[in-house]
Amino acid sequence: MTILYLHGFASAVKTQNKKYDELAKISPVSPFAPDYCQGFAAVMHSCLEFVQSLPQVSAVVGTSMGGYTASHLAECVGVPFVAINPPLSPSQSLQKYLGIHQSYDGSEYNLGIEQVHSYPDYNPSAAGLIVVSQFDELVAPQPTQAFAKQHGLPIISCAYGDHRFEDISALIPAFQQHIQTVTQSAR
Repeated sequence: MTILYLHGFASAVKTQNKKYDELAKISPVSPFAPDYCQGFAAVMHSCLEFVQSLPQVSAVVGTSMGGYTASHLAECVGVPFVAINPPLSPSQSLQKYLGIHQSYDGSEYNLGIEQVHSYPDYNPSAAGLIVVSQFDELVAPQPTQAFAKQHGLPIISCAYGDHRFEDISALIPAFQQHIQTVTQSAR
């Protein structure tokens, strides 16, 4: 059983990452950084190809666009997911990144309007747990909290962390419980 960890927009897989270490307390972790500049269909295709290269995936965990993508990918793969600070409407929130910019690792990316508009909204029908930080500087937590309440989705609101939410150690028991509960109810 493997946890697929999806990085967010303009991020990259790292050799060492505190989130990988914490998630590994639940199950081995396989990180992946989709190229979100390619648009929704290409991102989903690359994620599904990556899933096929792994041993059995037990859950998908993602931060930011990775959490958003987890809401769509997990339903395709039939596993639970955890979305940390996910944008609800990337076709709107990604617009501020249009054009050529630098990613977190210093490489250059070019995001086009067609690719931005290809992203549907967050998938509320999948078996996901949403986590928001009250101190998220990129994705306001209040609309996500209202969305979760409207759709009856489980959500954890934290009075610590930021958008990247580097320290998830206190959340690992809740992640593990969510993954086990959804997996058992699917049987």
